Amino acid sequence: MKYLKRTLAGVALCASLLCSAQQINPMTKAMLDAYTELLKENPKDYQTLYERAAQYYNLSRYDDAQNDLAKALEYTPAKEKALRLSELSLMADVAVETKNYELALKSVDEALELDPDNYAERYKKGNILLYLNKPEEAYRVFNGLQNLKSRSQEAYIGMAKACIMQKNYPEAETLMKEAENADPTNYLTYCRLGDLYLDMEQPENAATNYLVGFTMDNTSQRPLQSLISLASADYNAVATALDYAAEKADNNMSILFLKGNIACQSGNYGQADVALTQLLKYPEARAAGVYYQLGKAKLGQNDLAAAIEAANNSIGVTPSADAYVLKSKVELAQGKTAEALADADRALKFDQNDVDAMLAKAQAQIAGNDAKGALATLNEAVMVAPDSQAALLLRAYVNSELSKNAKGAVGDYNRIILEEATVFPEIAYKGIAQAKAGKKLDADSTVAAGLSGNPGKDAYYYAAVYYAQTGNLEKAKEMLDKAVSAGFQNQYALQSDNTPWFSLAPIRHLVK
Repeated sequence: MKYLKRTLAGVALCASLLCSAQQINPMTKAMLDAYTELLKENPKDYQTLYERAAQYYNLSRYDDAQNDLAKALEYTPAKEKALRLSELSLMADVAVETKNYELALKSVDEALELDPDNYAERYKKGNILLYLNKPEEAYRVFNGLQNLKSRSQEAYIGMAKACIMQKNYPEAETLMKEAENADPTNYLTYCRLGDLYLDMEQPENAATNYLVGFTMDNTSQRPLQSLISLASADYNAVATALDYAAEKADNNMSILFLKGNIACQSGNYGQADVALTQLLKYPEARAAGVYYQLGKAKLGQNDLAAAIEAANNSIGVTPSADAYVLKSKVELAQGKTAEALADADRALKFDQNDVDAMLAKAQAQIAGNDAKGALATLNEAVMVAPDSQAALLLRAYVNSELSKNAKGAVGDYNRIILEEATVFPEIAYKGIAQAKAGKKLDADSTVAAGLSGNPGKDAYYYAAVYYAQTGNLEKAKEMLDKAVSAGFQNQYALQSDNTPWFSLAPIRHLVK
């Protein structure tokens, strides 16, 4: 047993790297099964309870993690100070994820009783106090971090957040300058400053800082994703920052490339088209990736012929699975089923595990009334990506409507329903699965909860898809109008996309 426990501990890190938040790979499953066997022999094995809780946390199974940690804390002797500190720290993390901030504060306070000068735990406490809307207390905690680490950037950022919550923007900006001076060569500094400017509702300053972060390290996804996210909500703020950068640059090719990509990824297809078309005037910029992004921009404008041309240009420079998938999608929209199927197969020759290519192939097979082939393709997609809601819902459609396998369809509904859904489009997938499974009230509640707060254009669009596919056409049109008013620009989605059970097809006659 001791050897087994040492082996489990040694493989834990490897397993955590190999698993996704929602998918358990065979190594992780085997390890969890082994933990369970150990606990059957000794239910009070606090070390194993803690290690299993850590794995549950990595898998986002927070209720299971909390249960194991509660038991581990009950059984761990007081003399095991280091382990109890780790258990309490993890309990605080779990509680934050489940938004049980009172439990998080209680756990971190107990951890600090064991180690009062623990920097990480005091920093965690400051953030928990912010979650609890206690900025004055949080400020004091963050300020105290300076006694443990002089000129701590985390402390300055935390105090700035507390000031922003109290609308004390002048002091917040002073603290933000201190945070920048504490680590001026780190791209993450400017990402954090951008986040703070967003909290102050200054999107242009946020965009400028994200862009500085990107220029300092363009290999990291953090600044780019921040720019894309901001562009989805306020494209003009990002465009202004990029235009200013272009004025200062000796060569604005990189700015045009960045602008085109951000515009495309954030759903601003017309702006992406303009930037990428300008970029392609430079012979040295005529790369496969640029043509591919232009193809996506053309598809987003429902300019199918131009999208095909751009995809072919991309393939002409360097063939890729992505370009063939794009071409297949356009051909299907044009009613060219055989060509769409052939290009999906070409994509799979580049990457046999490309789920997007499998979905494109399955949709072409469905259009060609090849239920058996579509089912085989989707079975493969689900094997490669067990948590792919798109693959599961499409397979449920084939089982229900083409193969008349109601039992198989129900199995897929239930798998989708069991997936955690906190953002769109996952919420829409879950809602449709619930409705198809006969749980319409639960489905409506799922989507209504997702629309609470301040939903954006994409949330409204996917809500429209949900209502269209579940029979509430009036509500679907209402959500669609809100999506368009909020800036939803995807004309392909509005006019041509006919993905079974996940498109606006039922209300297409209502789309202007």
